[in-house]
Amino acid sequence: MKLARASAQILLFALVLCVALCSQAGELFAGMGRAELPRPSDGPLGGYGGWRDRRAQDVLDPPEARALVLEQDGRRVALVSLDIVIVRPNLRDRLLQIASTFELDALILTATHTHSGPGGYIPGRVPARLTSGSFNPATLRSLVTAALHAVELALRDLAPARVGSGVAEIPLARNRRTRDGPRETDLPILRFEFPSGRAPIVLIAYGAHPTVLSPKSRAYSADYVGAARAWLAEHGWRSLFLPGPLGDQEPVSQLGPLWPRDLAKQHAQVDEIGTVLGKAVLWHARRLEPTSGAQLSILERWVDAPGTPKLRRFCTVWWLGPFLRGSIRSFFSQRVPIHALRIGDVNFLALPAEPSSAIGQQIRDAVDTGHPTFVVAHANDWLGYVLTPDAYRDGGYEACLSFYGADFGPWLVEEAVSTLRLLDSRAPAMRRNAR
Repeated sequence: MKLARASAQILLFALVLCVALCSQAGELFAGMGRAELPRPSDGPLGGYGGWRDRRAQDVLDPPEARALVLEQDGRRVALVSLDIVIVRPNLRDRLLQIASTFELDALILTATHTHSGPGGYIPGRVPARLTSGSFNPATLRSLVTAALHAVELALRDLAPARVGSGVAEIPLARNRRTRDGPRETDLPILRFEFPSGRAPIVLIAYGAHPTVLSPKSRAYSADYVGAARAWLAEHGWRSLFLPGPLGDQEPVSQLGPLWPRDLAKQHAQVDEIGTVLGKAVLWHARRLEPTSGAQLSILERWVDAPGTPKLRRFCTVWWLGPFLRGSIRSFFSQRVPIHALRIGDVNFLALPAEPSSAIGQQIRDAVDTGHPTFVVAHANDWLGYVLTPDAYRDGGYEACLSFYGADFGPWLVEEAVSTLRLLDSRAPAMRRNAR
């Protein structure tokens, strides 16, 4: 009898201890950090291609590195956003190597895709002329240092957080290829609220090119993304912007067509569009009801690129094919990561390419759960534009920069959905490196 009573007491104590430990272990922590990116005097601006570098002469707003770190059960995920045009493996790999001391279980590195951020961080003639300017190893090192500092500050900022999510609709984008083509209206929002009273964090993804500033501009800037973040900061909110399916989308200005000759008008459009976005985010974020108990899970899945990259016939650079073929093939990665991340009921798919709005919608439709789905472009690498087969056959600028043919769109949709389903098939704990 005494033995049975003692055993029962031990079992009861173990159950109580387990409940206490489990409730503590399941708590979600979130933290955010930011650091300014390098702004070399007369340095190349990344974004618009050309035979000569577009050299910076001024600063409209300082481009930044922003990091959101999430931690649960001793595991950590970092979402890092840089105000640059694209992410390449040379940047992510170096950041991962140095960030190993932070014991991250996963790192998702994105570019906001501004065309007015620092360039010159990608080696090679093709990227220098098409997107980022002449390579400067010092700029690459400085970008890594800034990203690392943002992650470090986010780790210091970690605190228990409650989570609220929703999807707003905002008519801020239009299809730049066809007047009646698909338009991005989805604005997924994730709000982190802190019982400690510190400023809330809002995570958003929207699909519209940050190209309000034209090639004529010579000022460092995060474009309308920076204006939206600044507006939210003025109202007490910290923010992290992720690019959505923006391949064929551009923002709409009520002040007139984009790229007026007067740069002061371009600056006014940057502020106007950023303010519209910031107000929409704040209005919806305030109405979300954060709750505790969100479960964090992630899967990093590596896949083979969908074939050999080729230049589309009769596009501008196609005539240079015999001279560029080797450079083009060496530029593109043979294997790329796709990340599926879940925070509570919210899904994230981080994609190493630039999908169109229609491709983004196909992914959202395929994984529809009644909860927000973040379709994130420009994550970890860049395989080019991704279009539906019909849009690819119709041609145009985006088709010329879609290097894997008409089947590239269906391939990306299938791989993205498969990655999320693979995450679903496993335990809701942290998963990574499925190769």
